[in-house]
Amino acid sequence: TPAYADAPVQAKRLTIKEYAAVLVDDKTQMSCLGKLYGKESAWNWKANSGSHWGIPQGRSEYLRDATAEEQVRWGLKYIDNRYGSPCKAWDFFQKNNYH
Repeated sequence: TPAYADAPVQAKRLTIKEYAAVLVDDKTQMSCLGKLYGKESAWNWKANSGSHWGIPQGRSEYLRDATAEEQVRWGLKYIDNRYGSPCKAWDFFQKNNYH
């Protein structure tokens, strides 16, 4: 039996930014997403501003009780549908102070 066979499994839990980077899978787009969500919520999954919730600061009530991972997935779908990419969303944010 190999020496490692009985070693405990130590799976590393990804940070929410690492999780987002896996989903985005593009360093330039991830840089834009990092800036965008840094401004929107500081990557705080409990962030709330009036009727806007979570990391993406979306208007959906779903985000209020969603996990950080669910919020990132929701936000990336929103960005893809509305802007086409995180960098296009970041460009819009810089001009309008929202996305």
